[in-house]
Amino acid sequence: MAQQITKSQKIIFIVIAAIVLIIVLMVLGILPGLKINDQKSSTKQIPITLEFWGIDNESAYVPIIEKYRALHNNITINYHQINEENYENQLIESLAAQNGPDILMLKHNWIPKHYNKLYPSDVLLKDLKLTFVDVVSNDLYYQNKVWALPLWVDTLALYYNKDLFNSASIPLPPTTWEEFLEDTKLLTKKDNTGNIIQSGAALGTVNNIPNSIDILLLLMMHNNQPIVNENGRGIFDTNNGSNAVNFYLSFANPASSNYSWNESFPESIEAFTQNKVAMIIDYSSAIKKIESLNAYLNYSIVPLPQPAQTLNKQNYADYWVYGVSGISKNPQAAWNFIYYLINEGAVDYLNNTFRPAANRVLIQSCKTDEKLGVFCEQALTAKTWFQLNPEKNYQILRSMLESIISGRTNIRNALGQAAKMINTSN
Repeated sequence: MAQQITKSQKIIFIVIAAIVLIIVLMVLGILPGLKINDQKSSTKQIPITLEFWGIDNESAYVPIIEKYRALHNNITINYHQINEENYENQLIESLAAQNGPDILMLKHNWIPKHYNKLYPSDVLLKDLKLTFVDVVSNDLYYQNKVWALPLWVDTLALYYNKDLFNSASIPLPPTTWEEFLEDTKLLTKKDNTGNIIQSGAALGTVNNIPNSIDILLLLMMHNNQPIVNENGRGIFDTNNGSNAVNFYLSFANPASSNYSWNESFPESIEAFTQNKVAMIIDYSSAIKKIESLNAYLNYSIVPLPQPAQTLNKQNYADYWVYGVSGISKNPQAAWNFIYYLINEGAVDYLNNTFRPAANRVLIQSCKTDEKLGVFCEQALTAKTWFQLNPEKNYQILRSMLESIISGRTNIRNALGQAAKMINTSN
C-alpha cells in the first residue's frame, strides 16, 4: 500500500515550493531581488580563484559554493573563517600588504571608514531600496555608490522567562517601556538584607551585559535623541540624552525604584538560563547560546518595548555584509558570486545559520517562525547611526557609562565629554 502523505508533510512541501518560486521570481526580476549578472560566457575559459574571508563557520557556505561551482566550473572559491575579535585588524593588514581576500565580510557600520579599500557594486540605489529593508540603503549607500550587500539584519528583542512571569501572575510580556518598568518591579525579588536574589531585568551595567551600548543607543532613539548629525558629530549632550542614560542606569542604581540588576550577576545570557533574571534584551544570535546552556528553559521572544503611543516603531540593528576588496584582480567575478549568494544562496545560508532575512520577500516567509519571526519583522523598522570610527565610539561610550557608575562625574558632564571625544575621533 502506498504511504499516505501526512498534513505536516504537505505543509513542508508547500513551504519549500513557495520559497523556490520566490527565489526564481527574484532572479527573473519579477519580484524584488537583485537580478544576477551571470558571467559564465565571459569568464568560463579563464581559471579564476577567489579568496573569501568571513566570520561564519565554513559549513554556512559549502553547499552554496558547490552549487555555484556547478554553474562556473572555472571558478574556485576558498573560504577562510577569521576570528571576529581580530577580523578588522587582520583584514587591514592583509589589504595593506596586497594579499587580502577578493570577497570579504564587514560590519555594516564600517563603510564610511573602509569604503576606499573596496570595489563598489553596480547595484542601483533604487534596486537596493526595493530589495532590502530600509536600514540597508542607509548604511551601505555612501558617496553615491553601493559598497556591500547583506544576507541578514539582526535587531535587539526582548527575551522573557515564561515560568518566572507565570509565577508572578503576569499573563503577557510588556509592549511599552512603562509596562516593562511595572513588570521589572513585580519580578525582582530581594532577601531581608536588600540583596537581589531574582532580577526582573538585566539593564544598567556595562561589564555583564554584552550589548549594553547598543541598548543605550536604542533608548536614545526612543527618547527622540539623534546620536550624531549628518556630519558624524555627536549631538547627544541634551536633556533627552540625559533621560536615556538615567533610565538605563536606574536599573543598577540601589537608590532607584527600578533597581533590579548589578555587577554581581553573571553575564546576562548566563543569568537568564539559570532563572536568575526574568528579562534580557539581546539579538537573535543569543538563541543558540541560550539553548546550549539550558535546552529546557521555558522562554519566549517578543518585540522590543516601544514608547507608549508611539506611531513609528524603532528598532536597533546589527549585521555583517559582503563586499569586494579594491585589490581583487577579479572584482566582477567576485561580485558575481555575491549576487548569487544573496539571491539563490540566501535560503541555504539563512537555514544553516538561523539568522533573520534582510530581503523583503524572504521576510514574508520567516515572519511566522516561532523564534526568528520577531527579528525578521523588526528588521523592517531597524535603524543604526552614522559612524566614522565605530570601535572608538563604542569605547568612548563604555567609558562614559563607567565614569557615571563610579561616581567620578554626573550624567550631563559625561555626555558632554563623550560627545567631544567622538567629534575628535571622527
